[in-house]
Amino acid sequence: MGEHPTWGSADGRSVPGGARGRSSGAGPGSSAVTVEELLARQGASVGRRAARRAEEAPAAPPRHSAPPRPSTPGPAGPRLQRGLPPVPGATAPPAADPDATPDATPDARGIRRSGPVPPLPGRPAPTAGADASGVRRSTPIPPLPSRVAPPPERQRALRDHRAAQLAGRAARRATATPARRRIVRVVLALVVVLGLVALYPLGLYFYVDRSMDRVAALATDGPEILAPQLQAGSANYLVVGTRVPGEQGPASVATLLVSVAPDGSRAVLLTVPSTALVDTPQCRADGGRLRDPRTEALASALLSGGPSCLVRAVQEVSGLRIDHYLDLDLSRLPGMVDALGGVPVCVQPSAAVAAASRPLPAGSSRMTGAEASAYLRPADPRADATGVEVAQRAQLLLTATLHAAISRSTLTDPASLTRFLHRAAGALTVDDSTTLGDLRSLGSSLGALSDTVVQRAALPVAEERYVPKGSSRSYVLLDDAKTRALFDAVIGRTRVPPGMAEPQAPAPEATAPAPGKQTAAAPAPGPAQQPLTVAPGQVTVDVLNGTSTNGLAGKAAASLKAEGFGVGTVGNAPAPVSGTVVRYGPQGAEQARTLAAAVPGSVLQADPAAGAAVQLVIGPNYSSVVPVHLAPAGSAPAAPTASGASAAAPEAAAPVRC
Repeated sequence: MGEHPTWGSADGRSVPGGARGRSSGAGPGSSAVTVEELLARQGASVGRRAARRAEEAPAAPPRHSAPPRPSTPGPAGPRLQRGLPPVPGATAPPAADPDATPDATPDARGIRRSGPVPPLPGRPAPTAGADASGVRRSTPIPPLPSRVAPPPERQRALRDHRAAQLAGRAARRATATPARRRIVRVVLALVVVLGLVALYPLGLYFYVDRSMDRVAALATDGPEILAPQLQAGSANYLVVGTRVPGEQGPASVATLLVSVAPDGSRAVLLTVPSTALVDTPQCRADGGRLRDPRTEALASALLSGGPSCLVRAVQEVSGLRIDHYLDLDLSRLPGMVDALGGVPVCVQPSAAVAAASRPLPAGSSRMTGAEASAYLRPADPRADATGVEVAQRAQLLLTATLHAAISRSTLTDPASLTRFLHRAAGALTVDDSTTLGDLRSLGSSLGALSDTVVQRAALPVAEERYVPKGSSRSYVLLDDAKTRALFDAVIGRTRVPPGMAEPQAPAPEATAPAPGKQTAAAPAPGPAQQPLTVAPGQVTVDVLNGTSTNGLAGKAAASLKAEGFGVGTVGNAPAPVSGTVVRYGPQGAEQARTLAAAVPGSVLQADPAAGAAVQLVIGPNYSSVVPVHLAPAGSAPAAPTASGASAAAPEAAAPVRC
């Protein structure tokens, strides 16, 4: 097998046949044993050939330029060759010069700083042109693909123009005097103040518009709407006044319908009785629940169902498409009036004005908040069976308040405008699509249009105190034929049919009538407003009970005796009545007026078969008997007509001009 070197001799070899793998204290000069030598010692010929190839091949250069580590003396085993074989297909790095001096020497801690990081494979080496710090400045950014860079002459012109502007500004600042600087500051301050003043109403408008309560009330696609194509350009407002002072239940609601023509040249304002018996279709009540169809008072649709049910009920009666819903808390209306410092009103004498607890003076006056509250409150809550009178008074106050709110004096007074809008935001409830601008349009339309182009009317009534069978509550029965004719005229022409409109007030610019011509007579006062001429002691009354309450006729007879009336027959009526009625014959007109004045809520009814007798038929609305007062001596009585209404006085006062 040949000779095999052993460890232990002075030159690193021992005699043949010595012990393998053992060392006898090799000195520092001993040479390292390679893998090939180990394989050769095992007797493999392949190992000897590999060893010869290893001896013939040049030594691989070190991968790092670190200094060689000193060999450790002693029998520490063979030293392994450092480095890995090259990657197949890769270019071997150039051989390092063993005699070259490293770029840097180790510091005191033995750490040697590395040289510059070589470039990544495939990346070109940095070009020259870097500054002293090693930073190379980039070239100018090229223009965008869709932009064409201006020529150099244009660029120089722009730079020169900019430099001239800066120089001129600096020169003006350097030459400006203190007075000129103060003037500039004052002008700038005035511009800022004027901008704030101009933007303040706009900001207040958006604030109040977002502060109003809103409800989902409209049903513009309801099947009850008639001829939608004829209503395309018109604007229909449903205005509801709630919480009428001194009233409760359905009587505390006042309902108005306003229809403005498409061109805004005319408008119709209708008063709807709050206790009118209507058919309410299926609707979405408050809380989202479906409410079944039913027959009820118009105000009950709002009180028990909500705004959406009231809108559906009004559309069912009228056929109009309700575009805007406005709910005004009438208990807060006096505060809105005070916020404006009072509201100017023009009052025409009427039964609605006389029925107030404190009627406003006829003509032009300025109304305060306290006067507005007293004007809304009825003198006798039971006298207004239909609710039309309180609705007419609310209409006057609402129209006057809106007109005053959009006047120039209010819009130019930020303090008054702010107070009014804040109080109005808490008193108004509108639908989702109605804005403060729509309310301003309503006020502008009613305020700008004269009374000659704003027609007012109340829904025709067939019976005021109708008591359905099995019910103790009285309702208002509408005249179906006349009501339909009224709304057909409103839908088609935005007008009221002839004979249904209320008497209009004279225009403010009207002049005095020419001699020999008569002016339109004022509305004749009702029986309650005419002076009484017959004392209670001269009236004998037959008291009949027209209700299902036992003993009511006897109680009423006792109350009449206490007030000085004579009592004849006391018993039950042949048929029930829906309201208290005073029946009289041709000879008992004045006696009937005295009796009707003593029984609030009673209605005069002429009956030729009664003769000289006067009958009091008690209905569900009967409450008590009140004292009556006679007219002064010399007053001429006015005989009632067959329907119970008084004839007009021969010399009626002319309408009030405002």
